[in-house]
Amino acid sequence: MNTPTTHPRTAEELDGSREAQAIGEVEQTVLQISAALAELRLTRDAIGNKEWLSADLAGEPSGSLDQLGSTTSPLSTLSSAGCDFLTPMISFLEEPLGRLRGEPEGVSGPAGQHDAAARDAGAVAEDFGSSVESETSEWAGAAKDDYLGTATQLVDGVLSIAETAGTNAKAMIAAGEVVAQVVGIVTQLITEAVATIVPIMTRAIAAAPATFGASIAQAIPECVAIAVDYAGRIAGKLGELIASGENLVTLIEGAVGVLKVVREGLTVIGDLAGGDSASSASAAGTPVSTVSGQDGVDPLRPLEREASRGEPAKSLETDEPGRGPGEFDDPLEGEWKPVGGVDS
Repeated sequence: MNTPTTHPRTAEELDGSREAQAIGEVEQTVLQISAALAELRLTRDAIGNKEWLSADLAGEPSGSLDQLGSTTSPLSTLSSAGCDFLTPMISFLEEPLGRLRGEPEGVSGPAGQHDAAARDAGAVAEDFGSSVESETSEWAGAAKDDYLGTATQLVDGVLSIAETAGTNAKAMIAAGEVVAQVVGIVTQLITEAVATIVPIMTRAIAAAPATFGASIAQAIPECVAIAVDYAGRIAGKLGELIASGENLVTLIEGAVGVLKVVREGLTVIGDLAGGDSASSASAAGTPVSTVSGQDGVDPLRPLEREASRGEPAKSLETDEPGRGPGEFDDPLEGEWKPVGGVDS
């Protein structure tokens, strides 16, 4: 029985197969990065618009970061009304304020750092994108088309990093503002409780001489019961804060996942471009010296922000072992906390 003869593939056939596979990988990566950038922008808007807030908190007056640093004691009114002996009995009302308050700079400082990182990354993308056309003005053929396509995806990838850092900054500020909002709500509830308690205790104190103190003994349980009722309302607001924080964390985790897709895509592009740039240029009939640029430097090198702005050049290349060119630090990794800096 005759068996079919298998002919070995020629070098040209192998090169064509590898090229087709590389083109397929790049096309898939292009779609992934474009979709990731769009998703990151949607997440940024959702966080900035506080769409993660519970319906209950969304209907309450908003807060500002300054409220986090407030040291006012709503129970101090008891002392001025001559009822300070009641303060230890209902001091549990103020315990949530001690946990929620903190330094506003603990939120605004890290948020500012991430916002600056977002602006820097955006500037890198803008600088590189604007220089691509001028750098390739004398190029022709497939080399130019391939480079322009790769450059566009690199720009989108860096913009994705900028969007993620900007999203992180917005999340920090928004979370801090919501914690401050709850500080205001809790303070208002305690104030209302004290306003209800003081008249009751004032009347009891006035009647104490005639009742030999029995009026005070009767008023104390009533006042404590009022405080317990308001403590339940406060607990409800804290529950809404926790639920809202979980919604925010879900959005941030989604953004981190999207960023990982972008990083993987940039690695694919970098590997393909860095490994085949010279051979692709030669196959397209373009001298390697032209593809390498006027100064002999590979234009597919990791993006660098120009130092013409009066600051040292910033490169997205890293010297860390185990990480190659085209891989970027995760601006959210290990840094973000929903209410960072406010838990004192």
